[in-house]
Amino acid sequence: MSARLILREPGRYRLEGAIHFGVPLPDDLQSPGIVPAGGSASVALDGLEQADSVVLALLIEWQRQARAQGFRLTLAEIPERMAALIHVTGVGPIFADGP
Repeated sequence: MSARLILREPGRYRLEGAIHFGVPLPDDLQSPGIVPAGGSASVALDGLEQADSVVLALLIEWQRQARAQGFRLTLAEIPERMAALIHVTGVGPIFADGP
């Protein structure tokens, strides 16, 4: 399944599918146009079927874009393997800080 970002409700999204080395990233995920609700938005990661550091790089870029637009992006429903990758790489504070 190709990866996609699903709008659940204003400011709440779900990332679904597989994102990893060797799988082309859909163009619409490179700059997804996440719209905040109340100054923040969240992306649930529980829909990821397969993920590696490519997802982490993508999420860091989304956070950079969010901050440039003046809002905060948080992660939700993080699978255990993704949480371990975030912890090992030390990028957790990127998603915990404000804009």
